[in-house]
Amino acid sequence: MAIEILLATASERTRQRVGHMLAEAENLRLAHVAADGDGVEDTLSRISGIDVVLVDEGLDGGRGHAVARAVGASNPLVGVVLLVESAGPEQFAAAMESGARSVISESSSLPEIVARLEAVAQWSAAARTAVSSELSGGRGGRVVAVAGAKGGVGASTVALLVAQGLTGARTVSVIDFDLQSGDLAAYAGVHTRRSVVDLVDIASEMSGRVLRETSYDIEGGLRLLPAPNEGERAEEMTAEAARALVNALRYQFDVSVIDVGSRLDDATALVLEYADVALLVATPDLPALRAARRSIAMWERLAVRNPSEVDVVLNRRSNRSEVQESLANRIVDAPVSLVIPDGGSVFESAMNTASILSASTPAHAAAAKVATLLERGTVERGSEGELVAAGPADGVAAPTEKRRGRRGRGRKGSDSGQSVVELPVAFGIGLLLFLVAAQCLGWGAGFLLARNAAQEGARTIGIAEAYDQASVDAARADALGELSGPWRSRASVSVGPDQVQVAITTPTIVPGLRLVSDATAAVFREPR
Repeated sequence: MAIEILLATASERTRQRVGHMLAEAENLRLAHVAADGDGVEDTLSRISGIDVVLVDEGLDGGRGHAVARAVGASNPLVGVVLLVESAGPEQFAAAMESGARSVISESSSLPEIVARLEAVAQWSAAARTAVSSELSGGRGGRVVAVAGAKGGVGASTVALLVAQGLTGARTVSVIDFDLQSGDLAAYAGVHTRRSVVDLVDIASEMSGRVLRETSYDIEGGLRLLPAPNEGERAEEMTAEAARALVNALRYQFDVSVIDVGSRLDDATALVLEYADVALLVATPDLPALRAARRSIAMWERLAVRNPSEVDVVLNRRSNRSEVQESLANRIVDAPVSLVIPDGGSVFESAMNTASILSASTPAHAAAAKVATLLERGTVERGSEGELVAAGPADGVAAPTEKRRGRRGRGRKGSDSGQSVVELPVAFGIGLLLFLVAAQCLGWGAGFLLARNAAQEGARTIGIAEAYDQASVDAARADALGELSGPWRSRASVSVGPDQVQVAITTPTIVPGLRLVSDATAAVFREPR
C-alpha cells in the first residue's frame, strides 16, 4: 500500500523536484500539495489517509517550523518531516523542537528520502494502531448528536431523556451546544457559572480534569456541560475547540449526548460530522417536517453528514396528530426512525418545575427504548425501515402501535394487488398507442404515394396533344405505374381535363375500419 504524502510548500521549484523524486519511488505517492499552513490544516481535516506531512521550512515566509509544530499539535498521529536547504546538527535540533520526526535536505538522494519517509510512515502507522487498540479496549466513548429541525421541536428534552436512559453502568455526559439559547441547565434545575465556551481558550490543553471542573453533576448520574448564560458568547466557539472537545469527551465518558440546537455553523457542523449517531428531531406538523427535509439536504450539500446516517425523530406524536408517520416519511423524504409520544400534562408540569429527570411519562419510556438501542451500538430496522425503538411506550400508546401495524400490513397487500391490476392495464394502453401510431404511419405512407401518382398522371395530361380517351388511359396508366404491390390494387384514379385525383384505401388493423388516403394534382398545359 502506497504511503500518502502531503507536501506543504509555496515554491513551484520545490514542488516539481519533490514530485519527480516521489514519482520514482514505488511505495510513495504525492497525495496533495498545500501552499500555506491553513491549507495543510484544511487538507488534514478533509483527507484522513495522509501518512506523512512534508513541510518546507520556507513556508509562510520562513515559518515552516511553526507550521510543523501546529500540525503536530492538532494531528499527533501524523508524521511530520521538515524539508530544509541543508541538513546539519542545528537543523536537526530545530526540527526536533518543532515536533518533526525527521529532516530531509534538498541535496538528499532518492534512497535517503525514501528511507526517512518510510521510517516516519511506519511510526505513524504504529501510533495509530496503538490508539485503535486502546479505543477498542473501552477507552473511546461514543458521541450522539441531537439537532432540531427548527426551534421549539423539543431537541433539548430529547437529548436529556436519551442521556438519562443511557445511565447505569456507564458514565454519561450531556453537553448543551445550543450556545445561543440552550436550556438544559434550566431543565435540570441547576445554576451555572461555567460553560462550554470557557473551554475555547484552553482547547489545546483539554483534559479530564478540565472537563470535570467545567461540568456539573445533575440528577440521574449525568454530567452536564452547559451553554453560556450570555448568548452572544456563542461567537467565541471555534471549530478547533469543538474538535478538541469531542475528542476529550470520547476519552472521559462512555457516552456523550450533545444538543447542537437548530443553528448550523462551523462548530456544530464539526460535531455533527464527528458524531457516531445523529438524531434530527421534528414534531408532527408541516413546518417542522419541511425544516427537517431542508436540514438533511443542507447537511448533504455541505458534506456534513450523509442522509443515510441521519435518524429522524418524530417528537410529541399523539393519536390526535393530523400528521402521522406515513405522511411524515413523504414530507421529510426520509424514513422516520424514532417516534416519541406526547408526554401530556405530566410532562409539561415536569418541564415547568425542573423535574423532568425524575418524572415518568410515555415520552420517558420511549426515550429509554431509544437509549437501549443506542447503547448496544446497533441499528435494528423493521421491514419498513424504522428502528425497532420507534414503537411507542407500553400502556396507553401500545394499541396505537397495533393499529399502525395493521395499516402497514393492509397497505402492503393493497400495493401488491394494485400492481397486479395496473400491469395489464398499462400493457393494454401501450399496445393501443402502438397500434394507433402504426395506423397513422400507414395512412401517411398512402397519402405520399397517392400524391406522387396524381402528379405523374397530371403531367401526362399536360403534355398530351388533346384531352381524349387515349390521353385519359395513358394518364391513368402512368399514375398506377407509380404504385406497386398492394398499394396499386387498392388505388383508384380519376382523370379530368384540369386535375387528376388518386385515392388509395389504406390497410387497417381494426376490422371494418376504412381509411382512404387521397391526393389531387392540378394539370398544367405545356405550351405548343
